[in-house]
Amino acid sequence: MSSTEALETPRDKRSLSSRLRAHARKAAIPALVLSVTVGGLGLSTTAHAADSPQCPPTAPPTCGAANKGKAPVTGDEQHKGKLTPGKMQDKTLKAWQGIGWPNWRNIGDRDESWQVSSHVDHLGIPHSEWVETGGRYWDNGGSLRDFMNEGHAGASSSNYRGTFQEYIAHTFDHDPSGEGERTGKDRFVRAINTGDTWITWDHYKSFIYLGKF
Repeated sequence: MSSTEALETPRDKRSLSSRLRAHARKAAIPALVLSVTVGGLGLSTTAHAADSPQCPPTAPPTCGAANKGKAPVTGDEQHKGKLTPGKMQDKTLKAWQGIGWPNWRNIGDRDESWQVSSHVDHLGIPHSEWVETGGRYWDNGGSLRDFMNEGHAGASSSNYRGTFQEYIAHTFDHDPSGEGERTGKDRFVRAINTGDTWITWDHYKSFIYLGKF
């Protein structure tokens, strides 16, 4: 199910100094994987710098200049891309569905991490799985918005005026919210209003349409 969304006014991203102050405060409290939960799952509020953030419309022209332009999108409403059942990206998509696709409107315009499973094996060794969202996706070049407005995602997705959220498409065996965490190249990007979802395997250079989730 997709969440409803009004037309948004972009929020200011947190400055580096405020992020560092927040990080310092949290470092002083060892157990700051908060009891706040989403669907009963642990939420970490420690943010880290995205490894290659998207540029908001108000950014200077030099921001992300090398990544601007059209990215090819394959698949459509009638020919959706498929994830291999039981494999990492398929399991991770189901995990995001399970916690309701949190997005910048309800968690703030920043990275965020959730613990989605934990158990102790027969040797007494603890194991856990975490997922992370990279924040709002700005769709530089309009590749996904044009895909929707040209009807490739179906008539209900045309004239899209909402925003997008990016989600890392694999899980971690630890809380990935620390500064400097490398997060790989695979991402889901989802239109918040409609649920239309794409996967990119090459960090936004190309997309495959998966359908509505």
